[in-house]
Amino acid sequence: MLEQLNGKAFNLNGSILAFENYNQYELQHIEGMEFAYFQSLDDENIGFVVGVPFVHFKDYTFELSLDDIDQLALSSEEEALVLCIVTVREPFEASTMNLMAPIIINIQNLNGRQIVLPPKYDYNIKTPLFDKSNK
Repeated sequence: MLEQLNGKAFNLNGSILAFENYNQYELQHIEGMEFAYFQSLDDENIGFVVGVPFVHFKDYTFELSLDDIDQLALSSEEEALVLCIVTVREPFEASTMNLMAPIIINIQNLNGRQIVLPPKYDYNIKTPLFDKSNK
């Protein structure tokens, strides 16, 4: 999915926490990897590494609120791309993924938003990507 959306621009309406002044992001797939750069089009100095959480965490699941579904104009689950921000560490095997605040993108209208999941999901903002117990 990341390869298919390479070069597409998405409107996040300032929803990325601590980056509310930045709205437009371009997805830049990292060739040969399961990750992409999420580059701000508002400021070239702002960008994130993102990944599809289901690739690394098979049991990752949550339900979107009706408000989120409405705001993103999602009519089916297939229209939603779920990305999570990765904190890249040295060595790379020590990198973590923020499972508590996924970015949801409607791949039809290219609008998205970061949401914070309610505590009932018990996800962490610094979940080790390569911890075997997460698989």
